[in-house]
Amino acid sequence: MSSPAPATLAEPSISPSPSSDAPLIEKIKHDLRERTLKMAHAPGKASATCDKDTLDEAEGSTVTCTVTYEGVEVKWPVKITGPSMGGMLLSYEAKPSTGILARDGVIAAFWANHHDSGTDLPCQSMPKAKAVPLNSQTAYRCSYLTKAPVGGEPLWGDMNVNIREVGPYLTA
Repeated sequence: MSSPAPATLAEPSISPSPSSDAPLIEKIKHDLRERTLKMAHAPGKASATCDKDTLDEAEGSTVTCTVTYEGVEVKWPVKITGPSMGGMLLSYEAKPSTGILARDGVIAAFWANHHDSGTDLPCQSMPKAKAVPLNSQTAYRCSYLTKAPVGGEPLWGDMNVNIREVGPYLTA
């Protein structure tokens, strides 16, 4: 596969953002949708629901939200950790229950980070989107066509696909 369109390489985001007076739960859902898109590293449909309609702003309050990206669910347990910025903002922690492998995101990450490495990138039977373990190597690999350093003959190289909260990365 050749290099993806520039729109695929751009940082995915959700628009519009909630207004400054929107309920806290709506602001959290928006943030978690954006974080899920960042993990997928590809545009796509992302919706969010939470197990509560409202959330107390007190330190220690919790809620579990589920973001669905292209049909794949990621649970985000959220815990309010207290005020920040001198009380101007509220801070919270949220860690995803699983990683999101998105074929278009993996391809975009390859071209963004290894654009000089090759000219073709087949990724073996990679689904459009799939839940995978976070911060570990997946069962998926991508191959790329390059030139041998000596002689310049065509040479195929392999990359392992790993998914982190900040997006996919490929390793030899």
